[in-house]
Amino acid sequence: MAVDLPEYYIVVERPIKVVPTEDGGLNVLKYNFETGRFDYGMKYLSRVRFGKDDVEQVSEEEFVQHVEKLRGSSLKGEGTVYVLYELINAIEGVAKEKGASLTMEEKALIVSLRRETYQLFEESQKT
Repeated sequence: MAVDLPEYYIVVERPIKVVPTEDGGLNVLKYNFETGRFDYGMKYLSRVRFGKDDVEQVSEEEFVQHVEKLRGSSLKGEGTVYVLYELINAIEGVAKEKGASLTMEEKALIVSLRRETYQLFEESQKT
């Protein structure tokens, strides 16, 4: 049975991705809450394949947004990606402080910024 990869999951709150390997196999990567990186996590394979109520398969977009929300709320550092995390947090913080919902424009901006921060963070891990 052929499987289209990558696949994206949220297990409880942990992002998990199943990605193809060069030799036609697959690898499971789990989100590391301390570093924001993805680490080897094959122990999650059976859980995402045969999981219960705590496993949700999500789209790539939902996955990216979830990962970046986690990274932005817990990681600190220097550089462009961290400045963008601070910007997102400031936008959300102002709305929360006012007791207001985010505007459609603010929501769209945050979605766009999180796409950008995901790419920036992932690229920074390749070096």
